[in-house]
Amino acid sequence: MLDSNSRVLILGSYGLLGSHLSSGPYFQECTRILHGRDVESNFRVDLLDTSKVYKMLEETRPNVILNLVGVTDVDRCEQFPDEAYRGNVRTVESLVTAMSRLSYEPFLVHISTDQVYDGPELCAEGSVTLRNYYAFSKYAAELIAKRTRCAVLRTNFFGKSRTGLRNSLSDWVFQALTNREKIKVVQDIFFNPLSLGSVCSLIERVAEKQPQGIYNLGARDGMSKADFAFQFAQALALPVSEMKRARASEVTGLRAARPKDMRMNVSKFERFFGEKLPSLPNEIKLAAMEYLQ
Repeated sequence: MLDSNSRVLILGSYGLLGSHLSSGPYFQECTRILHGRDVESNFRVDLLDTSKVYKMLEETRPNVILNLVGVTDVDRCEQFPDEAYRGNVRTVESLVTAMSRLSYEPFLVHISTDQVYDGPELCAEGSVTLRNYYAFSKYAAELIAKRTRCAVLRTNFFGKSRTGLRNSLSDWVFQALTNREKIKVVQDIFFNPLSLGSVCSLIERVAEKQPQGIYNLGARDGMSKADFAFQFAQALALPVSEMKRARASEVTGLRAARPKDMRMNVSKFERFFGEKLPSLPNEIKLAAMEYLQ
């Protein structure tokens, strides 16, 4: 149970997801402690330095740690696997080692990815297929995170970015169509992401209930990335004449192989929390409202 005495440490609090969690209406009853590279963060500790991580944990004494840190550029991970390993695996190893030295056991919420899946049916938590080095590094990080009291959330999200460091898929579509740029949207890759607002609310619930294990966190239905782009454009009444459907093999410049079907089976999460997760069409409409404000 989280209350006014609870302390929540957000690692990576100025990234795409972290900027929403740290500035939105989440964990408001708790003390939020912000870690990141931004000058306004409470801590700018290098997570590869275990001794400094331990010192930060000793000083802050968090009840819950949200680990949002990672190298998420799939092609960069393929090109620079050492960088991916340091950012996605070694950071978690350092964090878990530091946590093991504490006199108490905080709860860790570790954010992972739907890239560890590749259909052909809705993928349950045990159906792992690794198609690229990014997926490999994130899966390796999960194994390390599970050494402590932890919930691993495999997810994908979209919505209006609150940071200049990274844009979401919906940001890319919005900016391209607003500027009348020609873009290709992939019709043979499928997923079931959630809006950033929904992901943040559900992370808050996970931190409150503290279920241990791996959970898929996504919309209860999915679609192709092309259908997503067209539905998002329709929700905002954006012109789509410059947007064309294409197969993944027609998209140039990709270094890493992409899984074709990342749609997740979310029944385990729904059973634990006793509720249905949102539908993707409704999530698209919800996220689109942010772009109208």
